[in-house]
Amino acid sequence: MDKSIVTQTLTELVKNNQDDKGWVNLANLGLELSKNRINYKDLGFPKLTTFIASYSDLLEVRKDETHQLPVYFVKLRHRPSQSAKTKIINASPKNALTNWAYLKHYQSTFEKLKNFALKERWHYKDVNPDFPYPILSSYLHYTFYKLSQEKEKILYNNKYAVFNTGLVDDRYESIYALFEKNENGTQPYKLVEFCIPGEGYAGKELVRNFKEMPKRAHYFSDVSDMLYDTRSGEPELDMRHIILDNAGRLPLRFLSENSPKNFELKNPDLLTIEDRYNYYQELSNAIEKDSKTYRNLTNRLKDSISLAIKRIEWNFKTAIPMYYPTMDKMSLLLPLSLIDDEIVDVALVVEKTKSGNYIGHTILPLNWAYNNARLVARPDSDWLVAEKIEILKDIEDDDED
Repeated sequence: MDKSIVTQTLTELVKNNQDDKGWVNLANLGLELSKNRINYKDLGFPKLTTFIASYSDLLEVRKDETHQLPVYFVKLRHRPSQSAKTKIINASPKNALTNWAYLKHYQSTFEKLKNFALKERWHYKDVNPDFPYPILSSYLHYTFYKLSQEKEKILYNNKYAVFNTGLVDDRYESIYALFEKNENGTQPYKLVEFCIPGEGYAGKELVRNFKEMPKRAHYFSDVSDMLYDTRSGEPELDMRHIILDNAGRLPLRFLSENSPKNFELKNPDLLTIEDRYNYYQELSNAIEKDSKTYRNLTNRLKDSISLAIKRIEWNFKTAIPMYYPTMDKMSLLLPLSLIDDEIVDVALVVEKTKSGNYIGHTILPLNWAYNNARLVARPDSDWLVAEKIEILKDIEDDDED
């Protein structure tokens, strides 16, 4: 769809639905867009918020946090166009790529990349037909953001831009993403194609326009960052954050075996998003007030960490390196078996300090852990395995912690 048509439609819809101060509820605007047959996924965006963010020259976004869950509003504004690099700098890691470039039809683009790259599983245990390759999508978005933070990892000339995806084909040839200037669109660039230098139209254009090929994202300088030093013992834990702030990440069965006094446990999958958010808040408060339950949860977490350290001593690959995009740092993932010693429930994120000791910051659902680990390398693990990971409902939209 022509960008000018989308811009004109957005402008008219906001004008027709705005309140007396010019604001429109984003959810309502999304419904109006659907009625006008504008599908943001067909335009290359995974979510409505990222689609709207790409029109930052046209629309201003306001986040209202006076409700239990944030509510977003938009209104028209007039401002100078941003440069391509400013678009990246001003974006969050998960939105940077779609703010910077038009990816064509989102699903088709990732289908092509999946077929181009060396065979790998890019989804979890169950396939969502509306979003079939969540691991690949997360990988490309966060890889692009990491490259944008490094010097000369995204190369530009007067017509094209290119970066190294970090993926390879079945010959282990590096795959590059070639973009051209988007003269008529909101995003400064649009995808030409994924390519191998010298092969096909895009590969030949790549070689004609760039003398040197861009390097892959760089995650670690010392191989010791990739290993857990068991001589340092067990990590010290931020128990309040792990148990109270992230009660919703703990398995339901684990909580049922350590239920706070006079608290009715519920299956969060059966609750609405808002009710789930409130439920987790109430659960956290109940755990904090029940010192016996708090101690039981703490002790079980410590037991599971002791088991994880033993597993690392037996096989150093048990500790998996990962990259935190929002914090721009390397960490390690340790498996925590909270119910059954043979089944890993969540991953503990640990950081090595200057003293050589480790700190356990938080726990992650296994799909978030896998996404962050895949940025560095495909996990070679007996516990973080994509086909065994089930996606659980959660109140949080991403893995920023």
